[in-house]
Amino acid sequence: MKFSRFIFLTPSLSIGDCATLHLFRDFVKFSKKCNFAVIRAKKCQLIGTLVKSRKTPALTADLLDKYSKAALSNAEELLKEASLLLDHNHMARAYFLAVSCIEEAGKALQAFDGQHRNLSDPAVCNRLVAGLENHGQKINYALSIWALNGSDPRGALRVALDLIGQLKRGREPSMYSDLRTEPNRAQTPREIIRTEAARDCVKLAEHCLAYTHRHLHEKTPAKSTSAQDRLFTMKSAKFQDMLNREDFWWYFIGRIESGNQDLAEAVFSYERDHIKTERPFTSSDDAK
Repeated sequence: MKFSRFIFLTPSLSIGDCATLHLFRDFVKFSKKCNFAVIRAKKCQLIGTLVKSRKTPALTADLLDKYSKAALSNAEELLKEASLLLDHNHMARAYFLAVSCIEEAGKALQAFDGQHRNLSDPAVCNRLVAGLENHGQKINYALSIWALNGSDPRGALRVALDLIGQLKRGREPSMYSDLRTEPNRAQTPREIIRTEAARDCVKLAEHCLAYTHRHLHEKTPAKSTSAQDRLFTMKSAKFQDMLNREDFWWYFIGRIESGNQDLAEAVFSYERDHIKTERPFTSSDDAK
């Protein structure tokens, strides 16, 4: 499937990207000026909601299974609504809801695949929850899993990586007005999302949701190993540093050729034998 027309009009740099910290700073100043006791204002439920962190329920396999099914059901509704908006020429909102459908599909897949992780480990649960709440990670998961399970994983993955970037850039402009520079102007979603981009996004959501249905109904959540859970909770900067080492890939290729394809085991054995010993892997080494 080709999505050659998927790119929306690329916006110039948004001044909204740095607004969050300023909003909170201004809220605190306003509270002091009006003599609000923010933390003690028990009668003001809105302020209480702003300052009180939301509790996360204890994760269990049964809860993740129910969450996966709920997310899948919501994704179906979002796709129907996106299609309805598309039929009535509301392109920007159709685009946004199609992206939201893909996010919910990613959430359904993550919850489903996480059922047999070590849920007694707080680090595993925290990472699962973080992934289920992160817009970008849900998009990454949905499109990556969809691409890797197609008839041409290599080609589909190249397309998916390109689409992931486009969806992340298009999500906010498709819903909110903003101020832009060069030239200075006010921008609305209607002018930024093209008709072709909206149609292709809805089509992509359809494909992604169809695969998610198959995944949840035909597969069984895999039991993760301790090494896989350790890799899952590894700090992303540390993992990325390892992936940037050329000798790691030669090490991993050597393990694959010897029949050992477990990435997690490769990561930690490479860390033990080559990073901690400060001895780079060479082709003459025996990668076991």
